Amino acid sequence: MKKTAILLYDSFCNFEISVALEILALAEKPITVFGITKQAIRSEDGLSIFPDDTIDNLDLDAYDSLILPGAMDIRETIENERIVDFIKKFEKKTIGAISIAPLLLVNAGLLNGKPFMAGINKEELFEEGFSESDLTEMVGWDDNLRKPVEEGYIITSISYNFVKWALAFGKMVGIDIPAKTFGIE
Repeated sequence: MKKTAILLYDSFCNFEISVALEILALAEKPITVFGITKQAIRSEDGLSIFPDDTIDNLDLDAYDSLILPGAMDIRETIENERIVDFIKKFEKKTIGAISIAPLLLVNAGLLNGKPFMAGINKEELFEEGFSESDLTEMVGWDDNLRKPVEEGYIITSISYNFVKWALAFGKMVGIDIPAKTFGIE
């Protein structure tokens, strides 16, 4: 069975990926946590995680998917070319990005012309230097509350939809867990 890569970065949001990780664990699908280094990465809620490996040691053939959590502040991560290059390697593999993390996919060029949702207002993104063409297909919050945005091999969502996003990501990698397992009818 191929693995799922989990990319963590400073101030990542643990709760947003907790259900996705549980789904993978229930199916006994192996994961590898990646970081820029093997030093502890601190989540926005204070949890410290030591990555299993660094982004420089990826054996891409061992993976069929990637999970990108949101973060309190993702600016340094978005601007890190090593991280962007790591993400680009997953083109055409299943990618789940939640909250602010879809901006990593925009920066990597993986969302060009594809609908997506990011947990931030468009106006704020313009202030951060994103262009209208970068954000043309960005879906509004209200539309995303009904369900995560699936486009080909990529699924994006706002943080509040983390359970539905995780269930949909699971299905994309061949794991069909009943929604009621996580309190959804």
